[in-house]
Amino acid sequence: MNNWLYKNWAKLCIILSIILAIIILLVVKTNNILLFLIWIQIPIYLLHQFEEHSWPGGFKNFVNKEIFNVEVGEYPLNDINIFWINVPIIWVLMPIFASLSYVNLFFGLWIPYFAVFNSLTHVIGAVVKRKYNPGLFVSVVLGIPVAIYTLWLFYNLVNVPLIITLLSILAVLLLHIAIIVPAVRRSRFEKNKI
Repeated sequence: MNNWLYKNWAKLCIILSIILAIIILLVVKTNNILLFLIWIQIPIYLLHQFEEHSWPGGFKNFVNKEIFNVEVGEYPLNDINIFWINVPIIWVLMPIFASLSYVNLFFGLWIPYFAVFNSLTHVIGAVVKRKYNPGLFVSVVLGIPVAIYTLWLFYNLVNVPLIITLLSILAVLLLHIAIIVPAVRRSRFEKNKI
């Protein structure tokens, strides 16, 4: 069962994205546009995961070959660590903090920052490598525009304390460090074994 889940979880993202978008449209009151925009980041990110890892997919191979120059073997990324990188952040943390945004909108501010940061890594990767990378299309068409609009609206409608902005950005940086550092370590470890 675990092997099936590790290989196929991203295929579920398209269905989950549609279902979640419908639920958000029905349940989250659109008269609170900021709450709506925080929540809508999640189905957008699920579409992003679908593009990265299912259709057209290939993000694992792109990172391993193009970023870490690994021609043989599945390191630093493999199906298991891709699952454990993505599911806890997008399927667990984002809904928890989007739910906490009902109590205080500031709980969800990191989510659009995360979307912008992660989407920009795809754009930068495409510019540097001069080629498409899985996740780029959703990043450019939905990820960056919706997240930037969310942040723009947030800062125009709410007096956001500087500490909240800094904490949101710090959370995004720490999450990305938690993703990148183990990948770099795995890559070095596997290269040393050869």
